[in-house]
Amino acid sequence: MMNESAINFSTLPRVTLSSVELAYIERGQGPLVLCVHGFPDNACSWLPMLDVLAAQGYRAVAPFTRGYYPSALAADGDYAVTTLAQDVLDLISALGEESAIVIGHDWGGLAAITAANMAPEKISKLIVSGVPHLHKVPFTLAQLFRSWYVLLFQLPNLPEKWVARNQLAFIDSLYSAWSPQWAIGTEHLDSVKSSLSAPGALSAALGYYRAMVRNMTAARWKIMSAPTTVPALVFMGLADGSTGHELFRHTKDCYTHLHGLVKMTGVGHFPHLEDHELFARKVLSFLKS
Repeated sequence: MMNESAINFSTLPRVTLSSVELAYIERGQGPLVLCVHGFPDNACSWLPMLDVLAAQGYRAVAPFTRGYYPSALAADGDYAVTTLAQDVLDLISALGEESAIVIGHDWGGLAAITAANMAPEKISKLIVSGVPHLHKVPFTLAQLFRSWYVLLFQLPNLPEKWVARNQLAFIDSLYSAWSPQWAIGTEHLDSVKSSLSAPGALSAALGYYRAMVRNMTAARWKIMSAPTTVPALVFMGLADGSTGHELFRHTKDCYTHLHGLVKMTGVGHFPHLEDHELFARKVLSFLKS
């Protein structure tokens, strides 16, 4: 099993896409599987899954998404979900493949869904974790309270100062609140903070939330919220303090080829890390089905 202290950010391979340069971690050979992270996270959270996929004969790649060091900042400041989705599609092509399996968590999950809606022929199978499909999401007051940080992040400048205080202690508090039954390892937390501490990176990460609210258009929403036709497997943590399990109530109506909705007891917002063995087993079963 790879360990994060062995990952040297400065020597990772890079690829230049149409509008940004991304760094990535790659293991194995075979059919391409992209593993796309969310917030507050980075590509290193996929290291255990990269090991599993490589051992099973896949070429597993986890990019640091735009703005997350050591990937480049978006020169035009564009962190819209549709742009993240285009990065996924462009990365498939840049890696020399016509299609790929895509696994996405949190923002990576929204990007993966959107990429599948934009170009279903380029994504053979889709695995989404920790985020509901936007086609049919129930509104609840409980979720409004859970998402208080989204409103905070809309403010200019202040959120960057708040999150950066006390060596990014805010990130520790998010992990505790979002995954209350799981103690994140210091090594991964340090890795995430390294990605967010680079110049401009924290503003970029918060830019995902700002773009979702400020730059949403009817055309973007139509793409993001359309039912997804790619065969899909979805994971949710029943102890998720960020995304309530009630938001997954209509999952079966959002995918035309849903393989299953995996409800993970005692698991919070990071299913691929909190119960890695179950997550990996379900993913491999889906990929071989």
